[in-house]
Amino acid sequence: MFLLAILILSVCGFSAAGEKHLLCRSDDLDILYSSCGPGAAMFSFTVEPCSLKVSVWRGRMFWIPKADITILTARIHIWHETLHVFKWKATLCHGVDDDYTFCGALKGETINTTMRISGAQPTYLQGEYTAVFEAFSGHFEELIACMNYTLKIKQKLY
Repeated sequence: MFLLAILILSVCGFSAAGEKHLLCRSDDLDILYSSCGPGAAMFSFTVEPCSLKVSVWRGRMFWIPKADITILTARIHIWHETLHVFKWKATLCHGVDDDYTFCGALKGETINTTMRISGAQPTYLQGEYTAVFEAFSGHFEELIACMNYTLKIKQKLY
């Protein structure tokens, strides 16, 4: 019975994070990703250029949502080793007068969009960072996408 429980956990529970795949590699950064929730095969996000030496990136999102995107809340958490270094949460789609083209997409529709990402260029310590992206739909915040990213910073950036 104990072996059966271990087998079920290893198939259903421990594999939930999924296998890590290489997203991009450069002289200053490696990014790997895996799924941590529903819709693993239906969501992907990439960023170009693959470098932290710039302050403007182009993000590409491909997604087939499993729920209507009338209200969409996104959350990002970043850890450097065991230190929680960044936390962000925002409602991206409010249901009216939304800024993003994917707002209003219906369940099963294909979303394939590019967006500009910019921000201040903070100092990054060399080492490994873990970022978790989560997307929630509706007023009750049903988890509809979750991705784990591992960022390996190869040199200290200023």
